[in-house]
Amino acid sequence: MNIEEARLIKQSQQGDMNSFEKLILRYQDQAYRTAYGMLGNAEDAKDATQESFIKMYKSLNKFKLQSSFSTWMYRIVHNTCLDILRKRKRREEVPMETKNSSESEGYEIPLKDTGDGPEELLEYQFVKGEVEKGILELPVEYQGVIVLRDIEGLSYEKIAEVLDISQGTVKSRLNRGRKQLRNNLSDLLQND
Repeated sequence: MNIEEARLIKQSQQGDMNSFEKLILRYQDQAYRTAYGMLGNAEDAKDATQESFIKMYKSLNKFKLQSSFSTWMYRIVHNTCLDILRKRKRREEVPMETKNSSESEGYEIPLKDTGDGPEELLEYQFVKGEVEKGILELPVEYQGVIVLRDIEGLSYEKIAEVLDISQGTVKSRLNRGRKQLRNNLSDLLQND
């Protein structure tokens, strides 16, 4: 954690809303991408991100600066998403809605500008949508590690810290999740 971030955290803990807003601005994109990756729905991801930041604000005084702020944030977002997924399961209405970023309102996961023409961009959007569907079909313990590693680019060590599991478990879940994702994608692509 850098000195600036530690200062913002301490000021936030003393009730300085401007400092907390600066922290939120630093991490809102990562929080949203993580939530979107786990929930697969733009509205749910926005709600989970907002709920996570509210939880962070309410429990900020408990943060002891022993781990990085981003690790703490990822853990809260991950746990918030798990709560939402559990509520979905209890209601037995698990909508597996996956929207392309161009269809969602408000915040969008930005597409990389590859400089390709419209055909390539359309193909990229199709593949991206199929990958999102494939991730949503994974068991939740695989979704978390795949989102944190392959979308957010976190290290095994940081994922282990966020999820409070061993690095060996992270690697095992990632390996199994990727294998199942490959199977999901081959099934999805064969059906289209």
